[in-house]
Amino acid sequence: MAPSISALPGDSDVAEASRPISYIRRFLPESLLRGEPRESGVELLECSDGVEARAWRAGALYASSWWPQMPDATSWMAFCRGAGVAPQPLPSALSPAWRDQPWTLVRGHSLRDTLTQYQRLAIPGALALVLLVAAWQVSALLHVQLGRMQLDRDIAASSQKVSDILTARNRAEDDLAVTRKLLTLRPPVPQLQLMATVSRILDPMKATIVQWTMPNPTTLEVVVAMNAPDPRALVLAFQQTHTFDDVSVDMGRNSKDQVIMRARIRPSSLTAAAAGGPGPS
Repeated sequence: MAPSISALPGDSDVAEASRPISYIRRFLPESLLRGEPRESGVELLECSDGVEARAWRAGALYASSWWPQMPDATSWMAFCRGAGVAPQPLPSALSPAWRDQPWTLVRGHSLRDTLTQYQRLAIPGALALVLLVAAWQVSALLHVQLGRMQLDRDIAASSQKVSDILTARNRAEDDLAVTRKLLTLRPPVPQLQLMATVSRILDPMKATIVQWTMPNPTTLEVVVAMNAPDPRALVLAFQQTHTFDDVSVDMGRNSKDQVIMRARIRPSSLTAAAAGGPGPS
């Protein structure tokens, strides 16, 4: 026969059922919420179902027994002998009020009870912790990777700058080498200055320049026309200017009035000419 529903749950019952509940419920025996502790003796207490007998000794509950209904004298005497109490008449059952707190201390939750109570929350919590650690690791790796990429970009930019500097330096060195090579082709002393010096030397001798030649930047070769040429006077005149050295004079081949004067420009005159000063006369 199916059980019948005597009453439907009310709103308070529905609200109570909708509240989050703990996974473990703690239950207390009714005897902890009925009666008062005694120093010694025995007593009978009415419970919601049945009757409980208690034996006290030195303020502590020494023995107890429960019957579904009021025990008879034989059962009561057996309880007294088992609790070590002298036999006494069956007392009347007391009906104490309900207590708000147990009349004795109740052991608290054990670690096992706590773990069991929250075991369904422990798995999601542990999973969340693992995900948090994994996310932190991924974030750290991402930060390192981004830093490495930035470092690679900085290195590439610096390498490009260094490459540009080296290219410019090589180009400048090549240009300098070309410039130095071209400078070797330029006479160290301007020829106009040499011509002015030679003209000043030849003017007192009434001589004229017929041909002007510089086989190399430090050697001068001049064909001079003059009446009754005096090679010794020409050599002395050129040597005394301190501009020329190793002066030599040869008689001309085409005319007896022409001589060929060859001389080497002195280093001191080269230095003076390079400094921009006038050549010695």
